[in-house]
Amino acid sequence: MSKAGRRALFFLSIVSVVVVSAKMNIFAAEKPSKPTLVRIATVSRSTLDPPFFVARDRGFFREEGLEVEIILMRSNLTLQAMVARSIDFGTATGAAVNAIVNGADIRVVLAMSDKPLFDLIAHPSITRVQQLRGKKIGVGGIGSLSEIIIRQILSANQIPPDQVNFLQLGQNSLTFAALKSGLIDATMLQIPQTFLAQDEGFRKLAAAADFYRILQGGLTTTKATTSERPELVVKVIRATLRSIRLIRSDRKYAIEFMKGPYLELGKERERVIERTYDAAVQGYLFPGVVDDRLQREMIAVAVQRIQPVPPLVPPERVFDFSFARRAGETLR
Repeated sequence: MSKAGRRALFFLSIVSVVVVSAKMNIFAAEKPSKPTLVRIATVSRSTLDPPFFVARDRGFFREEGLEVEIILMRSNLTLQAMVARSIDFGTATGAAVNAIVNGADIRVVLAMSDKPLFDLIAHPSITRVQQLRGKKIGVGGIGSLSEIIIRQILSANQIPPDQVNFLQLGQNSLTFAALKSGLIDATMLQIPQTFLAQDEGFRKLAAAADFYRILQGGLTTTKATTSERPELVVKVIRATLRSIRLIRSDRKYAIEFMKGPYLELGKERERVIERTYDAAVQGYLFPGVVDDRLQREMIAVAVQRIQPVPPLVPPERVFDFSFARRAGETLR
């Protein structure tokens, strides 16, 4: 081969290498990056949790570049794991508020509902709240949400709390069984148990939402996460809000989804699923924030449980809904 031919061959080889390299770079740029792993701890499979499962199963988290793992965990362990960075977010908002006023550097960043989905259910022979004087009322524990709500209902009906007998049952899952066995005369039941109890003849004396407002469900995370990874917080919230919007707008889809393994509905799911959906969807908040008044009320209640009572913590030390507002703006 001539000298000129060798030069031409060398030039063509260089061009080929450059073209191949360019194609490889283009492919690498188009190839999606590995999704960010995010761990969310839920306290139970209640009506407040389906939005997270819907967001995962419908790909809303994935479209935000996230791979979300949902873990069932007790509320006190959730807070410890969050501080240790074993998980990124938790749904135990009430427990988080209590921990924050005790000094934990955590923030509530999303509110799922401001209506407690409890009903005061009593033995069929009890027809009015006034008849609870001298009766045994089951609660999860002193200071539990069920006990706080019952005290509010009693107070509104001019019944001093010392005129009833509170029986601590330890777990909310035991309350319906205790009511049916006659161990207690009344208790607070959440959906779907409140529907099952009424179907069996027990009486609904009051709805908690008529007497008490409280932030239930949502998302909490550490202050470090909000400071160091603000975009991650927005992405998780945006995917969750998309899920809430879907659940609220597509009743048929949501009911079919709730029939799956995402709610603790027992063997009676077909009988209570529609009532469960209708009650739950009325409480879902969009865009996931609560007003300043409720924030202050929750802080005041949490502070009262601490001895000696500390100074009131400002709302901005407990709640940061700026991320929810940003996420909501992008969904309009």
